[in-house]
Amino acid sequence: AGAPLDLGLLARRVVADQAPGAIDRGQVLGLDAQDGCLVQGSDALLAVLLRNLVDNALRYSPAGAEVRVTVQRHGGQVLLQVDDSGPGLADADLARLGERFFRVLGSGQDGSGLGWSIVRRIAQAHGADVTAARSATLGGLSVRVAWPAA
Repeated sequence: AGAPLDLGLLARRVVADQAPGAIDRGQVLGLDAQDGCLVQGSDALLAVLLRNLVDNALRYSPAGAEVRVTVQRHGGQVLLQVDDSGPGLADADLARLGERFFRVLGSGQDGSGLGWSIVRRIAQAHGADVTAARSATLGGLSVRVAWPAA
């Protein structure tokens, strides 16, 4: 499984990489990461997972939207949460997320819907659970990935 890695540091790197694109679209991309959020895993794969989640949130949210990435320890778990103020998903669509080629129609975005299934597969390989729901803070979509803390 490799050495424990700090998910907060990884999130800083991914958010910094994606900030210019967000700024170009007039979106706000924020990060709130606690120190010492260690998980077992592959730096490269977890970077792909994070990049997919942030990219999806930015892509499906309109100009002026806010996307917030949170990394925190909670009990014996490390939680990564990506919230956005975009349109969110209908309950029926939420239930279908993760089907390999499922994509929300009428979103005006290209893509095969593979990003989400990649996220699920990487999370599974790392013993993490992925859940999606309406964002309590921003009103759009909230995706949460929970790991056992390293």
